[in-house]
Amino acid sequence: MKNAMIEVKIVVGLFLGIALAWTLLIAFEVLFVDARPLSFLVPVASLILGGLVVAGMALRMPSSRIAGFVVAGLFGLLHALFMLGAQLWWVKVFSGLAFAGYMYAAVLLNSMPVRRFVLGAKA
Repeated sequence: MKNAMIEVKIVVGLFLGIALAWTLLIAFEVLFVDARPLSFLVPVASLILGGLVVAGMALRMPSSRIAGFVVAGLFGLLHALFMLGAQLWWVKVFSGLAFAGYMYAAVLLNSMPVRRFVLGAKA
């Protein structure tokens, strides 16, 4: 990953960064807004699934791109729904940014530098 193109590094940063930021936001809500600890279930799932996509990309597994599309689409849709249904303004702002981040990651997964990194000469 050290010699990877910037697009690959951005995808890695988006998948892990959005999930970590979402986990911190839920931790804030659990501590200060009296949300239930069960609220950690979905952010931790996004962290695990995003980590699996990143690990697959690091190992140059071709199926990691497809898994990345699924994860980005699933959690992007989830954040779009959170943005529409949230009552707290910071959840709306974060969900809008997370939706944009996941969609940008999906676009970058289809870019030629990421395809060359994952698929090699077959791209």
